[in-house]
Amino acid sequence: MRLTFLIGHLILTLMMVSAQVRGQQVDEQLWFEYMGNYSFANSFNLENALVYSTIMSDQKWRAYDYTPTLEYSLNQRFDFQAGLTLSYTNQTKTDNSFEVRPMLGTRIFFTPNRRIQTRLLLRYEMRNFKNLETKEWETVWRPRVRFESLMPINKKNYYEDNMWYGILDFEFLLTNNDVGERFANRSRLRAGIGYRLNYSFRFEFIYMLQNSKNGIDSQFESTDNIFRFRVKHFLRKSKPVKTEGTGG
Repeated sequence: MRLTFLIGHLILTLMMVSAQVRGQQVDEQLWFEYMGNYSFANSFNLENALVYSTIMSDQKWRAYDYTPTLEYSLNQRFDFQAGLTLSYTNQTKTDNSFEVRPMLGTRIFFTPNRRIQTRLLLRYEMRNFKNLETKEWETVWRPRVRFESLMPINKKNYYEDNMWYGILDFEFLLTNNDVGERFANRSRLRAGIGYRLNYSFRFEFIYMLQNSKNGIDSQFESTDNIFRFRVKHFLRKSKPVKTEGTGG
């Protein structure tokens, strides 16, 4: 269980670093996520992600997201994705927003069928953002780049039951122009632990250190400690899915 200790130590270190940031706003958020996956036609998977997120303060920022994502597994090295996020957010007490975000992406597997999986997730999003107070729409294109790793702890590979596994990845979110939202994400470092009960159910806890700013040339203005609780549900065990979902 040494890897579990290392992941826990990393999470505590990241939290201490974020708490020591000077001149930035530091917030804590809670995310609760359900991801239902339905596989079909051998190489396709439809993931339906439901997410509720909120800030742990009196400011009462909260968001409700629904994201269906269709994935196609070309081979052991490449997956392709197309998705659509619908998001309603209470930015402040008087400022609400609605977002429609179509996405195209691909995941590249560097170490398929290895004990430790490493991969690269590339996504390109079109953010259509509506301020519900002014009724105005804004559109921003945003590329996302995430380096991912999964590490089995008590089993030989990621596909065995009753298995603990570690999660570690880093993501950049880039754009030249931000819409008027409270949290404009720019970088995310995630560390967590998961438990695969069986093919159908996996449970994950992830700590995410998020840095945010309003413009690509500006300094980071806020640091967020985000605690994510996730249930991943895989249907149709008779037709095992080859993809694992986007992972948020």
